[in-house]
Amino acid sequence: MEYTVKNSDLALTAQTHGGSLHAITKSDGQELLWGGDPAVWPSRAPVCFPWCGNVQDGWYELAGQRHPAPTRHGFARDVDHALVDQSGDAITFRMDHPGHQTWPWPFTLQTVHRLSGHRVQTICTATNRAQTPMPVQLGFHPAFRVPFVEDSGLTDYVFRFQSGKVIPLEPHLFDNDSFPVDNTGDWCRLEHPASGRYIQVSTQGFFTTLLWSKPGVPGFVCIEPWDGFVGESHDLFARPGATALAPGQSKTWTLTVDLEV
Repeated sequence: MEYTVKNSDLALTAQTHGGSLHAITKSDGQELLWGGDPAVWPSRAPVCFPWCGNVQDGWYELAGQRHPAPTRHGFARDVDHALVDQSGDAITFRMDHPGHQTWPWPFTLQTVHRLSGHRVQTICTATNRAQTPMPVQLGFHPAFRVPFVEDSGLTDYVFRFQSGKVIPLEPHLFDNDSFPVDNTGDWCRLEHPASGRYIQVSTQGFFTTLLWSKPGVPGFVCIEPWDGFVGESHDLFARPGATALAPGQSKTWTLTVDLEV
């Protein structure tokens, strides 16, 4: 199921599957979020939880027992979340995980999508309902359409960071998959310098930020703030950037996207 909130500038659509963003549409009908073409990449803006990337060898060890972790980016994005509320400028979903062989810790993940002027936010709060500490990582994975300026081409765009670092966008940038960018300030922009128009993602407070697309950049790029990273350990608590949530403890992560397009 899909749900939409609107203001005079934008419409935000989110879906129960994965509790994720499904579309960001300007008032003139221009779509800014990738459309999820299954022949290229079927996702749009999934949330990676409770881990980011792949787990080493597809399994982890807990209290001397091996548990399977076969999926990339956790499993919250692969299940339906319940609609909690749709009112005003926000849509709220909730996922209650009871615990199973892959992830024995029960938890609740609440996701709020909020629209304010030219700003879109996704706010995720995880609560550990287990009786033991739970290791977590969370990563945002929004995919933005490019080009987004009429009569422009791929090489007319750059990634610009608050630090001043600039990475030109070109077809071979992602031939070797994603790559992290660190120590670059509080935001990353996908920018069209000739017009000054941009899509800006806040990266402040996250463990790392990744840039990703498919080879050739087939119509989208991802700017991904991650609170965690892949590692070579079979101990989830030892994964880079992992947080150990105590029983009953919650943690909140916010994706903030400013759209000057």
